[in-house]
Amino acid sequence: MSESHVAYTKQALHARMDKGLTQFLALIDQLSAQQLLGPTDAAGWTVRDHLTHLAVWADGIAALLRHQDRWAAMGLLMDNPEDDEPDYDRLNRHIVEQHRHLSPVQARAWLIAAHQRVVDALEALNESELSAPYERFVAPYTGDWGHPIAEYILGNTEDHYTEHMPWVLAIVRTSATSAAG
Repeated sequence: MSESHVAYTKQALHARMDKGLTQFLALIDQLSAQQLLGPTDAAGWTVRDHLTHLAVWADGIAALLRHQDRWAAMGLLMDNPEDDEPDYDRLNRHIVEQHRHLSPVQARAWLIAAHQRVVDALEALNESELSAPYERFVAPYTGDWGHPIAEYILGNTEDHYTEHMPWVLAIVRTSATSAAG
């Protein structure tokens, strides 16, 4: 059975989301202030930048689940948000640049709060809505043709946290190599 035909439950999604956040924060909480702010990855991001990036995307999916403008919730202005594939690299650079003033503690707290906003928005849905396509949550609604919203929920929480862990680890290894050299 393909992933798009999986029957989703709120309980299963919530468990996966929480597990992903717990694992990500366990990694973050091992790091020193220098590791959170000092070294950068190839994109020029610090660990703090990864935290804010994840928080913004989680807030975006929470807004979408509430049938609100996800791009506005993310602080992004989109000319035609659903017409074309956005330039995600450009959007992500903008997100990081807008939030470099935050401390690592603030960024971590924001990620936890944004995660909770997704959980709260998820809880407001009924089970059948989890299999509804993304497009059903976007105004104006134009028909059922996309992937289930549950895949987007995981993609902006658990899967996203997991995706960023190797990048954070690479930053940490860079800082350890620099300190040893």
